[in-house]
Formats: sequence, structure tokens, C-alpha cells
Amino acid sequence: MHHFLRLISVFPSEMERITCMSLLLTAVVSSSAGAPRQYHFVNQNLNWTEAQRYCRENHTDLVTISDIQEQNDTEQAIKSSSDRVWIGLKNTWIWSLSDPAFYTEHESQFRNWGSNQLNGDGDCVYMEKDGQWHDLDCSQTRHFICYNASSKGFVSVQEKKNWTEAQKYCRQYHTDLASVRNQSENQQIQNITTVKQVWIGLHRLWVWSDNSTSTFTHWKPNNVYTRQNCTLIVISDEGRWSDEDCSNQRPFVCYDDKLVLIRENKTWTEALRHYRNMDMDLVSADSEQMQRRVMNVTSSASSAHVWLGLRHSCTVGIWFWVNGQTVCYDQWASDYDIDLDKCDETVRSGAIQTRDNHWISRPETEEINFICIK
Repeated sequence: MHHFLRLISVFPSEMERITCMSLLLTAVVSSSAGAPRQYHFVNQNLNWTEAQRYCRENHTDLVTISDIQEQNDTEQAIKSSSDRVWIGLKNTWIWSLSDPAFYTEHESQFRNWGSNQLNGDGDCVYMEKDGQWHDLDCSQTRHFICYNASSKGFVSVQEKKNWTEAQKYCRQYHTDLASVRNQSENQQIQNITTVKQVWIGLHRLWVWSDNSTSTFTHWKPNNVYTRQNCTLIVISDEGRWSDEDCSNQRPFVCYDDKLVLIRENKTWTEALRHYRNMDMDLVSADSEQMQRRVMNVTSSASSAHVWLGLRHSCTVGIWFWVNGQTVCYDQWASDYDIDLDKCDETVRSGAIQTRDNHWISRPETEEINFICIK
């Protein structure tokens, strides 16, 4: 009976009323899907990069910690097996324009540092008139270069701002601060630069290995950042975090996530049918914790929207999840397109927007990426 209920839920016909009521009943009698994440302490001394590679090959990634509960879960996985243990947070140079579709392979890693120029002066980057790059305190003011996607070209702005102000200006009037993907673009910026130094879009941030958007931190109080680029959890210091040289060898914690982003474009129904045959299901973001999990995996999507396991029934007049829950917790966009009078048109399903992680209503015939849960 359980499999029959799951099967009929894909059809937007006269079965909708039965489907919705059956799903609600299933949610009552079915056991919980369980926590979407498992933690694995690896008692093997590796440097941070080696630990990252090990986790990606054998699990999902080095551990990301999004809240105090996950902090506690990570500590529980370590127990007293070791004191200083790698986690997935690293201080990394990234471009302000973060859209992965903007870069082909390795282009986001192009650098043109001058000799002795990467010396820890700051977390933002300017280009010299000779084309060499230098790091500098982001609060300093410089002229800057924007990138304009419409013209597919660079724009030299003849006023001084700090890096953050320059970023805001470029995003408001163009697309973003300039990314430099190769030597040719480096030369293009040199050609239009009339001053000695200009900001470009490269800056340094603490970034999780799995590209999670989590902003949770657990640094020890009054932690003095020594510009070591990788992060440890220190069990003897109440599990507080500390920065350390990435080349040091430490044990580490990996995680397995049951959420999987499928970078294939399918309709909502195609996605549901295909992956149920693989013992997976479209994800139900029915809690704040699950929403955070979903947000963490959408950053590498190849479509602007990503299907969730969210469906609208015109017959019953409600939105419901494929796991059987009605929608109590929600993250609808303030201007989402959900006119319930459109019931004579294409059946509506729910998707998450990759740019701001809000939900929107889309025709279920649209072909986009989707997120499944194992």
C-alpha cells in the first residue's frame, strides 16, 4: 500500500484529492527519515588538503558546522580520540562574482601575483599599472574596475572607494567587481587603467570546503587570527576553533549528506519518477534545519531554480511535500508567482531560487536541476 501511495502522488489529475489525503496519512504511519547527515572521525594524520581529498573520495566532504547542534555532533564523533582535529573551514581567495557558469575549468584560479606581493597586508586585491597583483587592507581606498555582463567588458571607475564600497557600486551600476580569468583579461584591464592601482574582485574569506553558506562560527574568545589558513576544532578548549598552518598533519572529521544535487534538467514529474526508482526522493524542506541543508547544496546548481519535493493540489487547495507533510514551515519569496486561480493551467510545483534561496511556484513542465534525498 505504501508504494501505491507514493506512485499516485505524481499524477495531477482527478487522483489529487486522494493523493493529498493519502500522503497525510502516510506521514502519520511512516517512520522518520532521520537526520540528513552522518559524521565520521578519521584517526589518520593528514594535512588539510589531503584530509579534504580523503573525505571527498570516501564520504561527502570535510565537515561543515552550521549551528551549535552540529558543533555538538562533531565533538561527539571525535569524543576523546584526539584533541586538535581538522574541520572544513579554510581562508580562501575567491572572486566577488561567484557564478560558477562564468568560469571555465581553472579560470577562477588564475592569479598574477607580483614577486613578494602576497605578504599578508590584507584580504582584498588591487592591480598595479604593470598588471601585477597585491593584497591590501580592504578599508583602504582605491580606484576600481567593474565588469559589465551586458557589454561583456570592463569599466574603469574614476573615483576612490574602499573594496566593499567598490563592490556595492559595481553591483548597482554594472554586474560586479572585475574577475580576471586569464592573462588576456589582465592585459585588457591594464590597457584601460589610467591610475597606479585599482581594486579587482578578488578577496579572502573563510569558506567551507563544500561551499556551504553557513555563517556559524565557534572561535575561542578573543581569538587572535594569525593568518594561518585552515581551521581546527580543539576538544580541550571546549571545542572552540583555532586557525593553523594547513600543512600540519592532523586527524579530521568527514560527513555524509543524504542530500544530492542532480545537475540535470528534468520536469518535476520526470525527476520524481526517475529517482524514486533509485531509492531516492525529491527533498522536502519542511524545517529550518533541512532548508539550511538545501541551501548548502544549491550553490553549484547549473539552473537558476532547483526543484523541491513541493506540489500544489488545486482540488484540495493546499501545498504539500512528497514526504507527506503539509507546508507549515516555509520560505516563499515575497513576490512568488502562486496564483491559485491558475488551476486550469499547468500544475504548479515548488522550486528554490539559487540566488537568494527563497521558494517560488513554477509550472511542473519546466526543466531544471533538482535536489534528492537518499
